[in-house]
Amino acid sequence: MQTDIIKVKSNGTGFDEALEETTKFATYVGLDEKQALRLRLLAEETLGMVSAITGDFKADFWLENKKGDLYRIYLKAKTSMDLDKKRELIDASTNKKNAASKGFMGKIRELVENGVYNANEVEDLKAEYGGGNVLYASMGMYDINASSNINAYVYQWSLERYRASIEESMRENQAVQEAWDELEKSIVANIADDVRVGVRGNEVEMVIEKKLG
Repeated sequence: MQTDIIKVKSNGTGFDEALEETTKFATYVGLDEKQALRLRLLAEETLGMVSAITGDFKADFWLENKKGDLYRIYLKAKTSMDLDKKRELIDASTNKKNAASKGFMGKIRELVENGVYNANEVEDLKAEYGGGNVLYASMGMYDINASSNINAYVYQWSLERYRASIEESMRENQAVQEAWDELEKSIVANIADDVRVGVRGNEVEMVIEKKLG
């Protein structure tokens, strides 16, 4: 089953409708109260991330259940953001810095946000203002289909792979403890079985997976 696609915006448009659709979906597929609450919490965290994205961000939101007890929350957007708007917001800040993302979902937000910018422009912005941008490498995002055409790049990030990478790095580098602490405090990281962020050309998609059986 798939729900209706809800158009959501960073200004809050569509949020109530998306949460209502989540509740209806949970009831329709027969989830119990605890399972329905977990699904709603994941939806709320997703929408909270959307509200923090710079500029006039618009995306499609929907839920699916196609494989037994595996449920997915989708957020999909096409390039529509203007990098100049982000530059203007930074210029208007007190210290003229692109502040580093705080917390796990803050970093996910920047993966999504940067995914709808041209990759070269993101690097230019970082070089201009420093800090802040979550580089693909720093969160384990990797290029799985590189070519000379920037619009043909495909990037993929996975919570499961990121968590495993942190666990391994903690044995070698104590500084990674902060990233682990963020995971420990994150509702999404503790409830979801996996979170994936993919970038292909002018599209970015986030998928949250949870088994509810």
